[in-house]
Amino acid sequence: MNTRWFILLLALFGASCRSNMNSSLVVSKMVLGTLTTVAGPPAYTYCTYDPGGTEFDFAQIDPTANSGGTMGAVVDNNLADTSKLNGVLRTNSSNFHPHQVVADYQETQPGGITVTQQIIPSTGSIPAGGTGAVLVPFFAPIPATLLTGIIRVTFHIEGVLDDGSNVRTSEREYIFVTCSGAACNSACL
Repeated sequence: MNTRWFILLLALFGASCRSNMNSSLVVSKMVLGTLTTVAGPPAYTYCTYDPGGTEFDFAQIDPTANSGGTMGAVVDNNLADTSKLNGVLRTNSSNFHPHQVVADYQETQPGGITVTQQIIPSTGSIPAGGTGAVLVPFFAPIPATLLTGIIRVTFHIEGVLDDGSNVRTSEREYIFVTCSGAACNSACL
């Protein structure tokens, strides 16, 4: 009997360390960056990722000109602001701070390779009741030349709330298509 309680206790302990999927944190769409040039001096360019921008069904990526395959994963934080609920502490514990993306890659053609459980560092902050783009360099952990054709990426974003809870977003699938040639992919991809 003691062995059963010990096994149950270990199982509960192991389950407590996991990230909890929270249905209030939703990856609602994927946005491509927009290249902006500043005349200077000195002149420079940068990419902006607008959470209100148009969603792209799939992105074309040139493996030879790969710069990481950065996309903006738009996260809707549907958690309520808790500062109005607690009159004593007046703090908000529902802000989401992502720290990593867990992604699985799969070539869709017959005999294609599958690469699972790739950890991609990310950062950001999405306020309670707000929306924000989490920048994800999808082809930074693995070389884009490893995969060809149509690539399905299934991912979720993990992070913490202000109260220290480990949470993760809903799971999302996105399609990348490898291409070659001049200007086949976006400058911000």
